[in-house]
Amino acid sequence: MATDPTSASADQKRSALEYAGRSRIGGVALLEEPDDVCELRVESWFPKPADVVIDFCLQRQNFIAIMPDRMQVIWSSTETGQLGGTYHFRWWLKNIIPVQWVAFIDSYTPGHEFSDQQVRGFFRYFHHTHTAVDDGTGSRYTDTLRFAGPFGTRVDRAVLMGQMRRTFRARHERMNRMLSVLA
Repeated sequence: MATDPTSASADQKRSALEYAGRSRIGGVALLEEPDDVCELRVESWFPKPADVVIDFCLQRQNFIAIMPDRMQVIWSSTETGQLGGTYHFRWWLKNIIPVQWVAFIDSYTPGHEFSDQQVRGFFRYFHHTHTAVDDGTGSRYTDTLRFAGPFGTRVDRAVLMGQMRRTFRARHERMNRMLSVLA
């Protein structure tokens, strides 16, 4: 049974914003969700209980391993993801343009769910919720992305939605391979 979610404190959010403000990277993101967001859900079944899947996602080395090959973690404030943890990434747009982004974990329900929010980077707004629910033989894992890109809703739907779907399906395939071999 999931416990009540915990949200990042004002100090944790301020710390993430201060770190992002020192970075020479993309624009400061909106922290409040705008009206023009797109939503994408990518679901998979994994052969492990929900708490194992969520703990797996929060481990820095696993997080790095499931990223697309062209994405790297530059810095993280913790080895094990935790509420308020800040992460700095670099990835390549069309394998040409380096894009950096800073996100922090803004909510956490142990063994069930956590979410991270971009504070600086490519998107005007980006919020990512990771949810795992036991089904008796494993768990159903869902990535829910709510985002608004820099070029408007038409580009979000025509270009970004498909690219993100492919990226997250690949992440799920990597997760499944890695989780399948866990003892």
